[in-house]
Amino acid sequence: MRIRISKGRDGPNTLTCVREDGTTTWAKVQDYFPLHDMTHFVVETTLGIPNAFYSLVRDGWDISDFVVKGNAARLPPQANLVEALVGRLQKDVMPGNDFTAETYNEEVVAVLEGIGNPERRHVTDAELAEMRARLRELMSKWKALEPGGSIELSFPSS
Repeated sequence: MRIRISKGRDGPNTLTCVREDGTTTWAKVQDYFPLHDMTHFVVETTLGIPNAFYSLVRDGWDISDFVVKGNAARLPPQANLVEALVGRLQKDVMPGNDFTAETYNEEVVAVLEGIGNPERRHVTDAELAEMRARLRELMSKWKALEPGGSIELSFPSS
């Protein structure tokens, strides 16, 4: 699946996903979401966790399905796991918030326990370092983009 995150010229940014069969789903997204969407890409591709945002989109979900009331109950436990991993990694890349893998995992588990999600995935020091590096590289590319420019990413086939 091709993922395109476009920087808005005179309005919101856009997330577009083009599936292997040619079908497309897209959404206008506010400034918070390009970082969030890039973080999802990094976490999902580095850790290979199935049934999370991009793999669900690849398999037929529309981006709008994630904001429809009541659809949260349809999300697989892995999707909530990835959301917790993404939230903590986003926090990690902000200056002064460097986590060790141990503290990163502890915070993720606390979030999952708080929402009653049984899914767990321990992140190693090497995986955390790889995710940090990949995300910082994408963030740098995003920052350098002119309005109207896009970052293109390739999400693996199922």
